[in-house]
Amino acid sequence: MSGSPEGIYEPGIVDPKTPLSQYTSPYWHISPHKHANHQSPWPKGIVDIVIIGSGVAGMTLARTLTAKRPDLDVVLVDSRQLCAGATGRNGGHIKTMTFAMWAERKKIFGVEEAVRISLFEESHLEAMHSAMKEDNIDADLVLTEGIEAYYDQPTFDRAVEALEEMRWYIPKLAAKHIVYTDLAYLQTEMKLSTRCVGAIGLPSASVWPYKWITGVLGRLIDTNKLNVQTNTTVSSIQDDDGSEFAIVHTDRGEIKARNVIHAQNAWIGHLIPELRPFVSPVRVNVVHFGALSNDAHAGVPGRSPFKLDSRYSLWLRYGEKDYDYVIQRNDGGLVVGRACTGRTTTSNDSKTDMSPMQHLRGFAEEALTSAPAGSSSHIDRQWSGIVAFTQDGVPFAGRLPFEGRKHQWVCGAFHATGMIKAFRTSQGVAAMVLGERPSDDFPSSMLVTEERIRNLQKSLQAGGYPVHAQKSKL
Repeated sequence: MSGSPEGIYEPGIVDPKTPLSQYTSPYWHISPHKHANHQSPWPKGIVDIVIIGSGVAGMTLARTLTAKRPDLDVVLVDSRQLCAGATGRNGGHIKTMTFAMWAERKKIFGVEEAVRISLFEESHLEAMHSAMKEDNIDADLVLTEGIEAYYDQPTFDRAVEALEEMRWYIPKLAAKHIVYTDLAYLQTEMKLSTRCVGAIGLPSASVWPYKWITGVLGRLIDTNKLNVQTNTTVSSIQDDDGSEFAIVHTDRGEIKARNVIHAQNAWIGHLIPELRPFVSPVRVNVVHFGALSNDAHAGVPGRSPFKLDSRYSLWLRYGEKDYDYVIQRNDGGLVVGRACTGRTTTSNDSKTDMSPMQHLRGFAEEALTSAPAGSSSHIDRQWSGIVAFTQDGVPFAGRLPFEGRKHQWVCGAFHATGMIKAFRTSQGVAAMVLGERPSDDFPSSMLVTEERIRNLQKSLQAGGYPVHAQKSKL
């Protein structure tokens, strides 16, 4: 939203409407899953749960609910094919930014909750790695040292200061970070240019998210544990507090459900207008650089056009709110995302933005030591994705507290960092739907409560933005 801690795009309250049927094609979709457009028999009677969305949140909800309660009748609905939203369009980077967000979180939530959020996010790498091994799905996960490289001295100094403060409050987490100030080492080992003034390293990973999501959902389909309706758009939800079920209206028919979980991330504001003022759908831009040579049949390994090492994944921070990320894949290809300036507040991912694309085509020659002139010629795929920024910087999770929403839950708006928020948040929401308590380390700030909504309204009004204003920029 316009008052978000990441307020570096134009202000405005936007109705994201429903996902477009035509959209840019991400690199991750080069080999579609056999069930990408699966449609199970249309559900009859009253089902237990309808999940809207098939990204990491929707998959995790389905995975958790069917594992805990195999007897449940669970239906997953998506406007598009499987995993075609933010998860299937991201940069494949599992990396926290705890020290970069520390001061803001401490100011908004206090030290205790800032610690809880930081630990919760940091736990995602191990939790997701373990889940992929448990699922026995090869999603190209590679453990890396995530290098947060700084190109602005004051920004680097503030990050180091925040990390030093974290050593008092979260010593075990802070100890996993390494501060690099040897510029010669950064230039020779990590191929960072002379513009880099320092870096912070921490455990991270690169991954092919689409393979994991579709692998899990495909298996649930094959074993008849999950009813899946792709290419099915939810238009509205009829929810009477006095009824035992809600009615999910779609363009292919109705589904009666005792519980409905909104897991469509940036699009939740359309079906839940009460949350629309606090969730901004924002377009981000990503490119894939092809390897210099990659002939697996001839036994020739791919080579990075930037001569980078896949042991590292990079977050290039040019200023406080100005950064890119770089994933060097084992096959020699790279995925690079423009994570900030030039972004547009919209839910239209059928196009990319000119300024970020210009930047992505030329950043390497300024930020790295090893990028050859004209390296943009190696770009073989470019796409956009829609992420969700929230007014207070954390997701919305739990039962909706609004009138006429008795049967509805939310699990989304992951503030553009779903790879370190969505998996365990979804596990927590699944537990709540089943009447259980989420894990003890679940951040209470993520719960969608009446008090949180009141505070968000006050925050928005204090910034001069009318809470009930609505407009579309599609």
